[in-house]
Amino acid sequence: MTINSNSSQFQSLNGPWQFRQQGTAQWLAATVPGCNFTDLLANQRIDDPFYRDNETGLQWIEREDWLYQRTFELKSELTGCDDIELVAEGLDTFCDLYLNGHKLGQGENMFVAQRLSCKPFLREGENVLEIHFRSPINETMPRYQQAGFAYPAENDKSEEKLSVYCRKAPCHFGWDWGPRFVTSGIWRDIYLQGVHAAQIDDVQFIQHQLSAEQASFSINVGIHRLTDQPLTVDVRCRQAPELNQCLSLDPDEDNATLGFSLQHPQRWWPNGLGEAFLYDFELSLKHGDHVVDQHTQRIGLRTIEVVNQPDEMGESFYLKVNGEPVFMKGANYIPGDSFLHRMTPQRHREYFQATRNANMNMLRVWGGGIYQDDIFYQLADENGILIWQDFMFACTLYPADDKFIANVTREAQYNIKRLRNHACLAMWCGNNEVDMAIKHWQWPDKFGYSDALYTRLKQDYIRLFDQCLPEQVEALDPQRFYMRSSPISFWEEDSDHIANHHYWGVWHGEEPFSEYQKRVPRFMSEFGFQSFPMPASVARYTVPGDRQLTSPVMQVHQKHPRGNNLIRTYMEQEYKDPKDFDSLLYLSQVQQAQGLKLAFEAHRAARPFCMGTLYWQLNDTWPAASWSGIDYYGQYKALHYQARRNFAPYLLTITEQQQQLTITLVSDLLASEPAQLRVQLLDFDGHCHWQEQQVLDTPANTSKTLMELSRGELLGEHTAENRVLHVQLQRPGGELLATNLYYFVPFHRQALRQASANLDVVIREEQLEVWLNCDHLLRQCYLSVDGVAANFSDNFFDLLPGQPASVSLALPGKSPAEIKELAEKVRCISLADSYQEPRQ
Repeated sequence: MTINSNSSQFQSLNGPWQFRQQGTAQWLAATVPGCNFTDLLANQRIDDPFYRDNETGLQWIEREDWLYQRTFELKSELTGCDDIELVAEGLDTFCDLYLNGHKLGQGENMFVAQRLSCKPFLREGENVLEIHFRSPINETMPRYQQAGFAYPAENDKSEEKLSVYCRKAPCHFGWDWGPRFVTSGIWRDIYLQGVHAAQIDDVQFIQHQLSAEQASFSINVGIHRLTDQPLTVDVRCRQAPELNQCLSLDPDEDNATLGFSLQHPQRWWPNGLGEAFLYDFELSLKHGDHVVDQHTQRIGLRTIEVVNQPDEMGESFYLKVNGEPVFMKGANYIPGDSFLHRMTPQRHREYFQATRNANMNMLRVWGGGIYQDDIFYQLADENGILIWQDFMFACTLYPADDKFIANVTREAQYNIKRLRNHACLAMWCGNNEVDMAIKHWQWPDKFGYSDALYTRLKQDYIRLFDQCLPEQVEALDPQRFYMRSSPISFWEEDSDHIANHHYWGVWHGEEPFSEYQKRVPRFMSEFGFQSFPMPASVARYTVPGDRQLTSPVMQVHQKHPRGNNLIRTYMEQEYKDPKDFDSLLYLSQVQQAQGLKLAFEAHRAARPFCMGTLYWQLNDTWPAASWSGIDYYGQYKALHYQARRNFAPYLLTITEQQQQLTITLVSDLLASEPAQLRVQLLDFDGHCHWQEQQVLDTPANTSKTLMELSRGELLGEHTAENRVLHVQLQRPGGELLATNLYYFVPFHRQALRQASANLDVVIREEQLEVWLNCDHLLRQCYLSVDGVAANFSDNFFDLLPGQPASVSLALPGKSPAEIKELAEKVRCISLADSYQEPRQ
């Protein structure tokens, strides 16, 4: 846990370091936080790991040891401290630490910070800090050899499957969306921390009772003492000064518990339901009249309950926040970069802005990556984004000997303490998909396990996930829900009525997108479909000769063994043939978004049976074909824009079954309001052939069927290939609340024609506003700006004739002349522009 201490007691050791490969003599410049790959890149010793097929030539790095060192002079303010600690918040992974030749400690878990007393080894003048990183491969190979078998870590792209022995991001060893870069280095902050008399070493917020009328809670402060004198804990709350208080501690007390009661508290709400209100507390530890340590803590008052129990529909799985059932809308989050230190605070902010703007209220931090940076959870608190937190275990069995369990216990203790005070933290999950794998992935056959060995491996699994991890959650964060493995029910079985689900019949199972409308579970925590980045992004990691689906470079940037073929196979069933490579990239994104649209709408319309939809995946860890809605370079894909529309507070869905159309309104809002429904049958030239209106009150926090229509009566003798049903929900004053379109035939049968959108680009202060109009329906209008990464306010949308639409593009920091130049580069294409001649 990062403690915010007085700056005079703090000395950063970030910045310039030196490093070298073990066995070589030359020291090279390094940057901390960082890693060996990016340091080698900065010294021009390797080419860009993300470019073309460079990944394949860089696997030698994982088998080498790497030495890091820096010299520094101790700040004079620290010399008078009673103790000085070296704090390394992230060391990746197996390492020994030396200060002026004295061994301070060692690391064996990248998820646990090191805090090492070091004052006796510091000296006036120059100090030398050295960290010797040992190869994760060489370090773990003896364990593999001693075991005599391979664990079933199928995403570990090596024969030996060493990742299971290493408490390091599993995806560093490869995954079906990411490269194999087994890094070493100092990946989080490193600094010296001075201690005067005592320091705050732990803070725990415990909420006892909460209602709209009153809140009662306590803050428990753990103290590391270097004195037997009395101490004082002083607490101040900026938003509620009536909570300010002071507590004196006797000489033998190293723990302070302060109780609070607040009348009419402001509660923290998820995005879309209210303000994510946070109270700012400052805790000061005093020795006499001197403040010897300080800590700031942001607290959100809310109740969260995960309801997972038998009910009349099977077995529920949903969240209640402040007593209200809340439908979860969001995505799975993976590490934002293969080289973790590259995830700057600004990049985290951009992801949370995108998440919030897409009307999401939950992200799942998936178990094959890392426990995220502190700022990630701070931003989740501020933006009202609930966090489903996996422990870092995914898709394989693991050892459970005493040494491994002790290592995992330290990991769990450190991260539970670090994260438990966050309002955003909704639940803990032991692992990703291991229960499913034990039952359905045929591991004994694939890996040749005897019955006795497989029984032992499953017993180890129970020790780790039914004993070790839940015991730590119960001891350190007992108010939060723990589940052993996600999912609880499996797509290979007829179990959609049981708890949460990962549905991979579409994609892995090669089932059609229409299955999304049939396979609706109680809570969908994983599902998805791949797409490629758009041409501007692909151009950043390829050369023109690479830009064909079967090129070696495109294959390196596609980690699923059937990925490119699956994208094309589905496309052949759903769409007309793309006319060129750029059109293929565009169509892949349209296909991904329109496919998942079926799932989003089916999940939300099925509430309260279904109460969550988290798609795979929000982001990328490198530039590649993947399931992401935002590519590695931060470009929104069609999927992200579609999620924003389908996750809006109000959603209209139109489904067809047995020639009957059903219009359903879904509302996540907790209150009802008057509205008007307007339904029109239009042709692709914009003429209205039928319409109907209905006055209604919106449902509160549920779904409601509004209208049923006969397909035959609607269409009559009209041609289905050029008809669309347009539904709109408006407030009495005309403000649009929701809209949707329903097409009566599949994409490849729709009578689209190539037509240009009329664009009117208006220059505003630090932004462009683009108005679009057309004379013939344009499906999946995609706006771009030549040569510029551009995330418009909306994109990949259908434009109806005679119904203008506007989108904006923020351009902060651009001069009027630059904005004017960009305005001339705005382009628009639509679905028909990407097609070859129509298929017969």
